Amino acid sequence: MRYFMSIIPPADLKPEDISQGLMDAMGPWMEKRLGDGSLISTGGLGGADKGRRLMGHSGQITTTDGPYAEAKEVIGGYAVFEAPDLDAATTLAAEFMQLHIDNGIKDLVLELRNIEGGANY
Repeated sequence: MRYFMSIIPPADLKPEDISQGLMDAMGPWMEKRLGDGSLISTGGLGGADKGRRLMGHSGQITTTDGPYAEAKEVIGGYAVFEAPDLDAATTLAAEFMQLHIDNGIKDLVLELRNIEGGANY
């Protein structure tokens, strides 16, 4: 089963706050998980100020810039896992979180949900 993990960094985290130690730790972890098939895809997301939000209002589409200007939590990245069950996916997410904690990002939030179908399932 596939699981989607949203990565929600602390609101005050800046790109320069990401340590080289974290980057060095992530490389081998990602290679290992890609190799065993448990990591399908991962990536960081550009800043919310460079994004767009599309909304449907009474059948009309409206678009706004900077979709999360008032939000306290913004998704900073994602990962897609292949795991036999939620417990196994939780173990993968916890490994990912521990890498961050060990490298100075102690207030990270991860949200993990199963993917139910879809074109690329």
